[in-house]
Amino acid sequence: MQTSTEPAFRIRTTPVARSRGDLRVLDVRDDLSRVTRANGEIVGYVDRVDVAGGTAYRARRYVATERRFVELPNVWSADDAVDCLRWG
Repeated sequence: MQTSTEPAFRIRTTPVARSRGDLRVLDVRDDLSRVTRANGEIVGYVDRVDVAGGTAYRARRYVATERRFVELPNVWSADDAVDCLRWG
């Protein structure tokens, strides 16, 4: 029996970075994605939230002038959460 304390690497089956309209979505972790504009400006983050009915997604918009995040309502799809940042 061989044991190791080294972290296990997981191979991603989905793309690490993708686009949604004029936004770029970059997976930071398995449960967190950063949403930016083409020029690199951070729009916000989308993270996975476990709720009683299953898995929901939360978008947090970055307000640069106030240097804080505003949490938006949970939605049932990661794409819908990105769209909340895109259109909201």
